[in-house]
Amino acid sequence: MQFASCVGRCYPGEMAKSIETCLGRILVLFPGSLGDFVCLLPALEELKTVSSAQPLTVAARGQSFEVAAAIPWISQVLSLDSSVFASLFSSSTLVSREAVQLFSSVGQLVSWFGHHSPEMRTALERLVPRRVRSFAFFRGQEPIHACEYYLRCLGAIGKRCPSLIVRPEDKYWCESYWQRRGWQAGARVLVMHPGSGGARKRWAIEGFVRIARWWRRENNRQVVILLGPAEACEKEIWQKEGIVENSLSLGQVGALVSRADFYVGNDSGVSHVAGAVGARGIVIFGPTSHEQWRPLGGALSVLLNREYRATVPDQAGISLQEVPAEVGITELARLGGIR
Repeated sequence: MQFASCVGRCYPGEMAKSIETCLGRILVLFPGSLGDFVCLLPALEELKTVSSAQPLTVAARGQSFEVAAAIPWISQVLSLDSSVFASLFSSSTLVSREAVQLFSSVGQLVSWFGHHSPEMRTALERLVPRRVRSFAFFRGQEPIHACEYYLRCLGAIGKRCPSLIVRPEDKYWCESYWQRRGWQAGARVLVMHPGSGGARKRWAIEGFVRIARWWRRENNRQVVILLGPAEACEKEIWQKEGIVENSLSLGQVGALVSRADFYVGNDSGVSHVAGAVGARGIVIFGPTSHEQWRPLGGALSVLLNREYRATVPDQAGISLQEVPAEVGITELARLGGIR
């Protein structure tokens, strides 16, 4: 799945011009992937609330950059892959002109980037003296949900659901998508994302296939399958089960999932987006802790089999023995009041 950029990336040669008016801003450095960034959203909202007078700038990468760029209350998004950030890991005491220009307007720096690097921490303290809050990136090192961890870093208590607002242009695209497909206004749609960041977190293909076929047994029901680059070789398999989409922007994915009747996916970044836009459906967990990583928001039920996972901890992927397709079908029927 390709996620189109919403704004231009900001690289060192352009940074000085783009930040001149951002005096006293908060700069957040975050290296996480899509799912991690969605879990960070409540913490970013907390920063925005308690420091409302300061513009918020976020440095992120990849799909996290795309999410941040589409959020209206984030003033600016920078590429964390820029050389100016990579240079912070250098043991040299020299600081580049770009780094000085970038950090000179920062009133407060909050970083989950390079916390365990002495060079990074020294560089940040030199660039933003006494205004740096640095934390370890969450990798499950504490028995709490990722959202709760990031909030706690900022001194906030509790666990809050991330929220993503579907932009008007993406809603318009979704309406056009319905029309192009020739679907009636009341068409019922199931969106599936059978991929994940790691093969060990993927449910058996047959599980998704059985759910798709169960869904299509009634008229006016449609299935859309979202594929990422890692699943490109499976396109022929999925074309037999529904409409395959592998080039939607992240905003379009959010719009489609928010309008669909159900979402079915693995422990993945797209599943976190589904929860943040209010989707309902099921998410399959196997080797990872759902207490720490499950998508919050919407009405997403987590399916897992603790007993089987405890017996076979090194299972590659999530088998139908661990989570039978019938369990997923039963849960979807319950959520939708379907007999």
